[in-house]
Amino acid sequence: MRRFYLKIALFLLPLFAVWFALEFFYRQVPNTYSYKNEELQKSYKEIETIVFGDSHSFFGINPLYFESRTFNISNISQSLLLDELLLASHIDNIPLLKTVILNVSYFTLSAKEDNIENTWRKYFYHHNMEVTVPSISIWNPKRYSMALIQRFDKSLDLVSAYFQRGTIITTKPSGFGMQDASSIICDKEAISKVIAKKHEDYSLDFTSNISRLDRMVKLCKQYGIDVVLLEMPVHPAYYKVLNPRKKLKIKTTLGQLSKKYDNAFYLDLSTNSLFDKNDLRDADHLTNAGAQKCSELLNTYIKNTL
Repeated sequence: MRRFYLKIALFLLPLFAVWFALEFFYRQVPNTYSYKNEELQKSYKEIETIVFGDSHSFFGINPLYFESRTFNISNISQSLLLDELLLASHIDNIPLLKTVILNVSYFTLSAKEDNIENTWRKYFYHHNMEVTVPSISIWNPKRYSMALIQRFDKSLDLVSAYFQRGTIITTKPSGFGMQDASSIICDKEAISKVIAKKHEDYSLDFTSNISRLDRMVKLCKQYGIDVVLLEMPVHPAYYKVLNPRKKLKIKTTLGQLSKKYDNAFYLDLSTNSLFDKNDLRDADHLTNAGAQKCSELLNTYIKNTL
């Protein structure tokens, strides 16, 4: 029997060693989430404008081109649920905050709380951004171990990237996402159809996310903060194939919110003629030059409108 237990121990030892090594890596190596959280907290007393949203604003709104001190807290596949949790978590600590920019994408208002993107990303918000995500149970082992968050091969890819580049941080200190010319797609018309299909969830149920938007705008109103409800520029081929009923409902919803609250302002740049195909790197993300143009436009809008 002792030999049997010894064999089990010898079998489990490498597994525990790998688990411990990955846990140490995740806890000690700064990532985009932990870096953003640290940089945000360092700038609490200076921030006047903060940007929320998903990858469209993460790569498309550059704080460098704002006259007010701006921080971009948006991230890849960041849901409205996480936007609301982040806003509630930090608003008390940013005394000079005057403007919140909230990117609303085609899929934002119909997204479910625990969609496929949030099934693993939410744990990084829990561990690295000090956000209490309601759907993470106290019985869930990922609540306590970061090594269990992603598949083993994904974790190995992250470790490999760290040893190759010396970092796994993909954001600048201002929160703006890093990208270069290698990510620009040549055939934007073709990729637009693929991405539009990927983004279509065939849902017009906005109920829970309209409530979230309402709560966020109302919370900002209590603090005297203006909210820009923003639709980012997209490629015409992408916009053309989206569901017309859903596009109209998004615009109607955001327009109604801007009428309901005097601190809410709806700005639709989705088909704005100031942006051309060269400003986009694919169907729905801006290049760095496009991000500069968008950021400068937003800066002017904030100065002249709010």
